[in-house]
Amino acid sequence: MKHLLCRVRLMVLLTVAVDPALAQEQAATPGNGRAMAERLLAAMGGRDAWKGVAGLRVDATHHQTDQPAPYSNTIWNDFTRPRLRFEARNAQLHSIIEIDGDTGWRQRDSGPQQPLTPERIADERAWWGSNIYRTLQRLAADDPSLMLRAAQTDGLEIWESETKRLNWFRLNPAGEPVLFGTGASDAGTVFGPLAEGPGGIRYPRWGASQDGGFRYEITSVQMFARPPVVP
Repeated sequence: MKHLLCRVRLMVLLTVAVDPALAQEQAATPGNGRAMAERLLAAMGGRDAWKGVAGLRVDATHHQTDQPAPYSNTIWNDFTRPRLRFEARNAQLHSIIEIDGDTGWRQRDSGPQQPLTPERIADERAWWGSNIYRTLQRLAADDPSLMLRAAQTDGLEIWESETKRLNWFRLNPAGEPVLFGTGASDAGTVFGPLAEGPGGIRYPRWGASQDGGFRYEITSVQMFARPPVVP
């Protein structure tokens, strides 16, 4: 889901007051990152459930302190190429944004479609590239372009190059994500308990910024084995 970000700091584990063998096992190394990614995948429904996902439709209710009322938000996300559609609606609002590759448009209420600026398209493509569910699919498919690193005893970082961090996670003891972030920022989104989804996948029931300015509650998820058809 597309979220506002909240602030948290991730620190590399320097010392651990436990058995030395355990400390070595929990050190921030690429190998340990692979083990943490396996824990995350298992908690989210398993490798087999995610590797065949070509896209999702997610329906949620969004709450923002800068908006006068909650609104429903439906996101169609094609994992196979940069193709997205966002549709937000309440009694006062009907907004659609769609991108496909290097093109995109938006429509407000009954007004005409307006082309998106190149900057806005780049922003939406960046969101698509770092979307949590697409990242889970890439992990499940063993995407060779991803590099996995551990941070602290409960942190996982996913990099696309030595200088480009894609995502980071904080995991609870069950391997479930409780905090998620993107890019170079150490700010993130807090996740609630997981729900069971179609095909065995799991997803956070809700997410929120730590300052309370934004939260969402997922109402339904549809999974596609082929690129999703959007309206």
